[in-house]
Amino acid sequence: MKEFVIRDIRFGDFEDIIDTYYSYYGEIKENPELGITLFRETPNLGSEVDWFRDLYKEKLNGNRIVVVAEADGKAVGMCEIARNRPGSEEDHIGRLGIAVRREYRSNGAGKRLIEEALRQSKGKFEQIILEVFEDNVVATKLYEKMGFREYGLLKNAIKRNGKYMGHRLMYLNMGHKAKE
Repeated sequence: MKEFVIRDIRFGDFEDIIDTYYSYYGEIKENPELGITLFRETPNLGSEVDWFRDLYKEKLNGNRIVVVAEADGKAVGMCEIARNRPGSEEDHIGRLGIAVRREYRSNGAGKRLIEEALRQSKGKFEQIILEVFEDNVVATKLYEKMGFREYGLLKNAIKRNGKYMGHRLMYLNMGHKAKE
């Protein structure tokens, strides 16, 4: 089992995070059903700089929680929970996203990333939502073990290489009394 540390993101993690993201573009050629939504073309480095700057800024201003899994001195996975429409009547909801490099999957990195992101979410978000490919059984089971419940299925959410895939919609209440 590979050893890793879960910690808050640092500005110096940019290259590792972008390298992990870019690795999905090669991986999807081998596995077209890879459970992550990508742009049709690999984004250029300039747009990734803008994305990372905004991610980091939103973390600093409290609208986003971002944690990474570090192994061998590199960030090899990231989990974020982003405030849904900051300043709106929906900003009590956080949207979870996660990405882990292939060689660190199935080693507990994803679970530990989500656990830490959820721990940091207490008192900041009342509800966490996510989308997972409907055929991604491993991820769905992990989310269910962590308390997420399905609230819908969006058929044909993704169109990749002429094939449609659905998104399973899931939520987690963060300890408040909500109407179910």
